[in-house]
Amino acid sequence: MTHVAEAQLGVNYVVTTLEINNINLKHRLRALGCIEGCQLQVQQKGLFKGPCTININGQHISIRYCDACKICLEHCHE
Repeated sequence: MTHVAEAQLGVNYVVTTLEINNINLKHRLRALGCIEGCQLQVQQKGLFKGPCTININGQHISIRYCDACKICLEHCHE
């Protein structure tokens, strides 16, 4: 299992767990469609532990590196 910060760019993944302790951030990500079982792609990763941009259902969302480390993923088998 990997997390968003370690994921390869452009590869489809499925979210397995959100280990985020910040309730507001967790609620916001879920409102944007980042829930367990959804598919996402990592589009861009910033240098030196910068923000990661992910694509969920056609929406581009940028999140901090520390938050990206708390979104666990598995490879999507289509």
